[in-house]
Amino acid sequence: MRAEATRSSATPTLQHDPTDPGWSLAWAGKRFDIHIHGAALICDYFGPDVPEAPPPLWTSWREHEMLLNTRLPAMVEIGPRPICVAWRLQRWSRPDPWSLSITLQAEDSDLECGVVFEIDAATGLLLRTITLRHAGPAGSRAIDVTGALSLWQALRSPVQAACYLTGAWGAEAQAASHPGGHATLLLDSRSGKTGFEFQPWLCLEGADGVHLCRILWSGNWSLHARMRPGTTTLSGGVNDWGFVHTLLPGTGLVLPQVLLGFVPGSLDAAVRRLHDWRRARRPDRERSVPVQFNTWYACDEDVDEARLLALIPRAAALGCEVFVLDAGWYTTYAASPLSNWHARAGDWLVDPVRFPHGLGAIREACGLAGMAFGIWCEPEAVGTCTRVHTAHPEWLHHLNGRRPDADARGVLHLGVPAAWAHAFDLLSDLVRSSDATWLKWDFNADIAAGGWAPGLPEEITAQDPLVAHYQGLYRLQQALLAVFPNLVLEMCASGGGRMDGAILAHAHTNWISDQPQALAKLAIHFGIQRAHPAICCNDWLVDWPARRYPGIPTIDQRGDLAFRLRVAMLGSFGVSAPLLEWSEQDCAVVREHIRTYRTMVRPLIQYGDQYQLTEPPPLDGCGTWAAIWYVAKDGRRGVLFAFRLEGPAKRDFALPGLCSGQWRISGDPAETVAGGLRVTLNAPFRAALILVEAVPVTEETGG
Repeated sequence: MRAEATRSSATPTLQHDPTDPGWSLAWAGKRFDIHIHGAALICDYFGPDVPEAPPPLWTSWREHEMLLNTRLPAMVEIGPRPICVAWRLQRWSRPDPWSLSITLQAEDSDLECGVVFEIDAATGLLLRTITLRHAGPAGSRAIDVTGALSLWQALRSPVQAACYLTGAWGAEAQAASHPGGHATLLLDSRSGKTGFEFQPWLCLEGADGVHLCRILWSGNWSLHARMRPGTTTLSGGVNDWGFVHTLLPGTGLVLPQVLLGFVPGSLDAAVRRLHDWRRARRPDRERSVPVQFNTWYACDEDVDEARLLALIPRAAALGCEVFVLDAGWYTTYAASPLSNWHARAGDWLVDPVRFPHGLGAIREACGLAGMAFGIWCEPEAVGTCTRVHTAHPEWLHHLNGRRPDADARGVLHLGVPAAWAHAFDLLSDLVRSSDATWLKWDFNADIAAGGWAPGLPEEITAQDPLVAHYQGLYRLQQALLAVFPNLVLEMCASGGGRMDGAILAHAHTNWISDQPQALAKLAIHFGIQRAHPAICCNDWLVDWPARRYPGIPTIDQRGDLAFRLRVAMLGSFGVSAPLLEWSEQDCAVVREHIRTYRTMVRPLIQYGDQYQLTEPPPLDGCGTWAAIWYVAKDGRRGVLFAFRLEGPAKRDFALPGLCSGQWRISGDPAETVAGGLRVTLNAPFRAALILVEAVPVTEETGG
């Protein structure tokens, strides 16, 4: 029997109380209650479906406690001195059995608010979407929205721990937890992107299960959990720091969507539901992410035709499926010999000195070697040497109302229609002319609250700069994939600085960190894969042979080549290392791992259920063991990655989700024990890769 129960797809039930007014959705053993109280829409219960609904939240709280708890009556704030909007019910409907739509009308303005709740039948997760609209006639006064929550809800059972992800550049997504009881937790970003410090993801563990919350947004955001012994309130959405979005008559604003879940059982079980939800909404969801060779850590920015022509046959011989040319291949209309890859970004002209035959010779060599070709670009970057920087400053973000300095890079504002068209044309020309089937899209900037250039028309600048930018970014991703349906889109932002559910709705994978060292990357995998499925988490073998890297203070010699390969194989996978320096023995080890990944491991990692069998390891590698188990949806086969750090030589691991009975084991040796495997590694910082297959009954019995 599989460990995880089959998920129910029974049609949700809806109860409506017109006197309250209130609604109660129930599905798959869960209940979600919504009420209008105090001119605000309150989600005052989400948890196990119970015979009797808990009493309304406000009957057990004194009014001042509610007001202090969060911006409860506000939900939306308008004006330079924010005024909380009071709402009344306008209408509601049930468009289909799996959704509920509620429309509110502001008491004192022409503002309308539509709230849609959509239940995903496959996972039981709930998506909440809010749209604000100026419903007044032409010529009526504009409405300045200065604060807007995508989420406010109450959890009516004690929280034992709040689990979240925190970190920094090179140390992204470290698993952390905050004890429940009486505490407040605020996660946010003001960097103009998702940020390195926190992921917009939170799980609240309680005695009855796990509450999951994820904000689907790439700009500034906030997520606030106010925990009390009996009731926890959860609120969040776009960060109102620097936020002003002016609604003109007839215009609307879709707030960041929020994904919610209540899952009985463990944090791991909730994460598996999240993985399923995301994989079902990826572009080309049935297409695997290929194994890449990327030039960055092999060459840094010093790429040229001769060097790449030497690398291509070696990468192909390892079994790589696509060869990705990273930064450094381009020049500008006014190139300076002193400018580096960072300053040259923006015009995206192939450097004729580095590539006298253009990219044709590289592309042709890749094809002859049996590999596809891919290319790196930073579409939003505008280097100091570029034409846009001098000729079109109105296309750039003006931070704090100022044009970028002449010696500072700018950021192309994708909310400006002309800038968006410029970016689309450049990217389309680049993909078409290079015949690339892989585009690595980087973003090495912070844009804070963004900003508009002076002189742009009001219908553009009425929008919040970040809202306009990111809506433009998502449209640009979609437009490229529509024109180039075979393109694999990898997102990056100095590593994992802009990795979130919204940007990955329009991309295939994301580079998880610029951290090159395997032991630190192992900790990052454990954290980031709580928020994103493995197929979205791109990693490479980098640090072989071990060396010093910019921004990394030490050289880490721990872990052999197999250990480092197996860390990189935990998601989508590639190689970016100076392979021309490798011995034939090194090449043989890498070649065998790539063959195993492509033929046996990739389907399990990219499409199977994941179980983290140990606590996340520390970033410094000074733990005991770390293990992740991926098992096919049918429970017939799986792969165990077990990493011995500083722990004892033997460790037993259960194999949840695998069919019961006899198992066939391949890969590294292991001993079967009751319910699992005993792994023995005779030296620290070694790893085991063990493939397990359930033996059919006819083989078990000899029939």
